This record gives sequence, structure tokens and C-alpha cells, in this order.
Amino acid sequence: MAYPVRIRGRFRVRVAPAGEAGQPDFRALVAAGPVAAAAAVALMASFPVLAERQSWVSWLLALACAGALAGVHLTAFAHGRVRRPGLVLGVQALLGYVPMLQLGALWSTASGFLAGGLLLALRPARALPAAGLVCVAAGLVTARGTASADAGFAAVVSAGVAALVLFGAGAAVRLVAEREEERRELKRSAIAEERKRFSRDVHDLLGLSLSAITLKGELVDRLVIGQPGRAKEELAELLTMSRRALADVRTVAAGYRELSLDDECRAAAAVLSAAGTRVTVARSGTGDLPPEVATALAAVLREGVTNVVRHSTASWCAFSVSKEDGTAWLEIVNDGAGGAGGGGAESGSGLRNLVDRVESLGGTLATEVGAGGTHRLLAAVPVGCGGVQGRRTRDELTA
Repeated sequence: MAYPVRIRGRFRVRVAPAGEAGQPDFRALVAAGPVAAAAAVALMASFPVLAERQSWVSWLLALACAGALAGVHLTAFAHGRVRRPGLVLGVQALLGYVPMLQLGALWSTASGFLAGGLLLALRPARALPAAGLVCVAAGLVTARGTASADAGFAAVVSAGVAALVLFGAGAAVRLVAEREEERRELKRSAIAEERKRFSRDVHDLLGLSLSAITLKGELVDRLVIGQPGRAKEELAELLTMSRRALADVRTVAAGYRELSLDDECRAAAAVLSAAGTRVTVARSGTGDLPPEVATALAAVLREGVTNVVRHSTASWCAFSVSKEDGTAWLEIVNDGAGGAGGGGAESGSGLRNLVDRVESLGGTLATEVGAGGTHRLLAAVPVGCGGVQGRRTRDELTA
């Protein structure tokens, strides 16, 4: 049996161990409740007739009607949802009152099925008075038929107890069905979240690595004839990048996605240089960033540099990472806004993924196109005591 559990802030689908799966299923026990309740009420309704009447016709009629009442009740109410309540209540009324023409007042206890059906089918404001009237009617019929007030009172109590037993068993099944539906929805949400996480991580983690491998491969192809020594050096770097990409794939598969901001800064500078883009790097006060903040900024840096390499015509790129007043800042600026990479944060799935990452930590990510064809990406993530501080608005980030 599989069910979702929460691990490190995320939902995962957990498969129960064999021993746990072999334990008795509580839902099966609850599902058996309405069957036992209906059988008990059917016996309680038919027992007075069987005890008092000597006619085989009366016995068979009592048993047949009791079985029919139990079957109708289980068909309509045993699955947690009321099916055709009007028709069911009408049949229960007929089976509860018409047999009195042959069986007499002793059959009035069978009206507990109708009272229980009313409690399950109607809202409490209407069900309680209606069920009460049915129980009182059963007592009045019994008192008149037996000329005994005590017998009438006993019939009221019997019908009321029968109604409560049927209602309790049916309500338990309904509650379990609702919880089961919630569990299935939670499982579906957990699976959808895991798929979204996997897709996002594959895009964010492998985008820069594959772009760097492509650039290195093109460079080796150009150098292999004229500069074989240089080509061999570049090929060694390409192998290093491919091993790193393989490690990234393993981290995605394992669900462990902590990135090193230092490594990403060095890798980003190397990729930009390999692409022929002048690069400037500035860092200050980022040595003690929390792992989740450093990972978020590393992912933003990786995706931002990937977009510069893939989609823009930048001749230079500058990025800086800093920490000021309890907020970690990452800024990427380049002069390639005229290319496809000059779009805003909503222009691609990669940047939309980054917005989700940053906002999940209480931060903000914004982009802008400046004068002279420059493109600027700015991310801010709070790192103060307790984790999340107040967010900065888009206008504050782009000011």
C-alpha cells in the first residue's frame, strides 16, 4: 500500500513495508459495519413477530420484508453516498408499514430502517424531526395495537436505537470514503509535485552543463586540426563537464538538489569565457548563506548564464552575488538584450521555474531591459533570523 508522507517540506509517496501492509485494514472493518447493523436491525424487527405469531405465512412475510429492508438499506447507504434517496425512502416506508396489515403492530419496530434512512439521506435540520416522527408513530401504532403504553414506549426506543445504529454505521462508512478520497487526492498532488520538481530540476541543472559541453565540442572541432595540443586540453575540460552533467542527473534522480554557489560561479565564468563573452564576477559576504538560499541563487545563476550563452548576442556579462541587510542578492547584467534572451521573467519555462524557486523562499526575481541594449536579472532572497523576511516588490528590485 502506498501513501504520501511529508519529508523535508515536500510530499513523497511511501510504500508500506510488507509487515505493515499485512495488518488488518481498518477500512474493511468499517465497511462491514453497515452489513452487521442492517442484519441486527432486521432480526430485531422480525423477532417480535416470530415470537408471537404461529402462522408460517407471518414468519415468512416477516423474514422476507426484514431481508428486503436490509438489502435496500445496504444498496443505498453502504457505499458512503446516498443513491436515489427519494426512491429508497419510499420503498423503506412501504416495507415498514404495509406489512402491518398482516403482521400487526409488532412489525412497527421495522420503521427504524426508515428513521435511519432519513438520518442518512437528509440534512440534520430536516432529518432529526422526520426520524423522530417515524419513531413516535411506531410507538403509537404499537400502543394502540397492544393496548399497552409500555409496549408503545418500548417500540419508540427500539425504533430509535435501530435508527441510531444504522446511522452510525453509515456515517462511519461515509467518513472513511471521504478520507479515502482525500488520500487519493493527496497522492495525486504528491505525484504531480514530484513530476514538476523533476522537470524543473532537469531543466535547471542540466541546461548550463549541456550548453557548455556543446560549446566545448564546437571549439574542439575547430582546434583539432590546427592546434591539436589546445584541442586536447579543451577535450579534457569537456570530459570534466560531461562527468559533472552525469553527477547532476544522479542528484535529480536521487532528489538531492543542493548546489554549491562557489562551484556555480566558477562554472558560469568558464562557460561564458568559452563562448567568447567577457565576464566580470563580484562576490561579497556569501560564505555563510543557508544551503537552501545558496542552492536557489546557484540555480538562478545557472539558468541566467545559460540564457546568455544560448539566446543572446552578448559580448560581455557581469554577475555579482552579495549579502546585505539580511538579504542575499544575485545580479546578472549583459549587453545582449537585442537577442531572444532579452525577454522578461515570463518568457520561458526556465525563468518561470526560477520564479517559483525564489518565491518559495520568500524572495523575488525580476528582469528588465535597460538603456544601450542591456539586460538585467535581479534576484533577492531573505536570509535573516527565522528564514523569511518581508519581500521586496518588483518596483523596488528594478529601481
